[in-house]
Amino acid sequence: MTRPFGITLNPGSMNGDIAPPLIAELRHAALEHGFVVLRDQRLTDDALLGLGRHFGVIEERVIKYSSVGPSKSRQPTLWHHHNCCDGALDDWILYYTPAIPDDGGGIEFFDAASWFNALDDDTRAWALQRRMRHDYKPVVHAGIPPVANPEWHPIVMTREAGDTQQQALYAAAHAMEIDDAIDIREPPPDSPWHRAKEAAKLASLYHLHQPQAHDLILWDMKMVAHRGYPWNTPTLRVIHEVIIRQLTP
Repeated sequence: MTRPFGITLNPGSMNGDIAPPLIAELRHAALEHGFVVLRDQRLTDDALLGLGRHFGVIEERVIKYSSVGPSKSRQPTLWHHHNCCDGALDDWILYYTPAIPDDGGGIEFFDAASWFNALDDDTRAWALQRRMRHDYKPVVHAGIPPVANPEWHPIVMTREAGDTQQQALYAAAHAMEIDDAIDIREPPPDSPWHRAKEAAKLASLYHLHQPQAHDLILWDMKMVAHRGYPWNTPTLRVIHEVIIRQLTP
């Protein structure tokens, strides 16, 4: 039911001209494994933007933010996806960490594609017919206003991956409403949404990434959710992101 989730590659520096076969390898790895970690990168803003353009239409800016521990949250936030300020769902992301905390501050990835595969047939059929609205206010970046009236999106996202098709449940901490009147926070035990939430507890769906300074991570934000872990030492975490709004074939 689950795929080999996450992979670390060592292609050398991505800070310059990149050969098309390497882009094809990274694309295939992200589709196959959900996320790809590239260690020991030293990336300028132009290099990050240029790399993003190899994969599709990007948001033409590098989003930068930093924070100093101790984290305000003593517990990790629930896993989530991202969206854009216009309500569109982001596609992939380049996530670069030039500085990390001395201890903690990991990222837990959640395999939403394998979650869908883990559902029983009846729950899977129900999910394919349902839509959901999302409230991203708890996870929105500073300076990006939340969407006032979120659109309805299918619960099941589909990704064409070569000759195969991936499907994933797009539902996380920001899910606010399902279009069949189920109580999304406390669904009845015999409801399909309750069964789906129970299936999300499978340990095989989670991978805790232990960050290193100058990690670059590429992941599929419709097939993979994530959450950040707090840290207790008063040290800096710096993150640079490039959002791939629409993946090209």
